[in-house]
Amino acid sequence: MTNENHNINELEINNDEALLTLYDEEGNEVLYRKMLEFYHPEFDKEYVILAEEGAQADDDDLIELVPMINEPDESGDGGRFVAIETEEEWDMIEEVVNTNFDETEE
Repeated sequence: MTNENHNINELEINNDEALLTLYDEEGNEVLYRKMLEFYHPEFDKEYVILAEEGAQADDDDLIELVPMINEPDESGDGGRFVAIETEEEWDMIEEVVNTNFDETEE
């Protein structure tokens, strides 16, 4: 992780959980739980952090999280998820997730 300050304390983070149905590469429905959603002004993008519903924690008590960019459509009623684009975004997301989940455990 870089030492850059992404001002994560100033982000509006929505951690209201919701269930979403997405499709895998084979066209099968997969149920995901939305864990976090936030807009980051530095990147001018909205991000969503998903976890597969019913996923079991690994040996380290961790559940795989799936970060995506949320690109809303013109109406704002729908949109699509796209993959994270840069290493800088990955670093920022890691920082946001670690900070948010550390705060919820306290």
